[in-house]
Amino acid sequence: MLRLKLAEDAERASLSIDRECRQEWINPCLWQQYMGEAGGRLCDSFTDEELLDILRKAAAEQGRAHAQKEVFCVCKSYIRRRFTNWPTALRAAGLKATKEKKEN
Repeated sequence: MLRLKLAEDAERASLSIDRECRQEWINPCLWQQYMGEAGGRLCDSFTDEELLDILRKAAAEQGRAHAQKEVFCVCKSYIRRRFTNWPTALRAAGLKATKEKKEN
């Protein structure tokens, strides 16, 4: 059930043109449902391949590996938790890491 809600929230965030939805996720109440003990169980319920498939699917849609800021924040958190860092996850998915510009 929580997996379905996560998929719906990720889809809604990806369709948000004005990034309004992404700003909503700064709200701790929204994060609570996916973090903590329940979030840990949800994260653990994903196989490595399922998490990597999130990256592969996004890359196939865009024609390139995604920068961290382009992946739904909860999914990004789970991927980083599992693979330690973003470049490691991209390599595991068979994708080339993109260079992100640091904002001043």
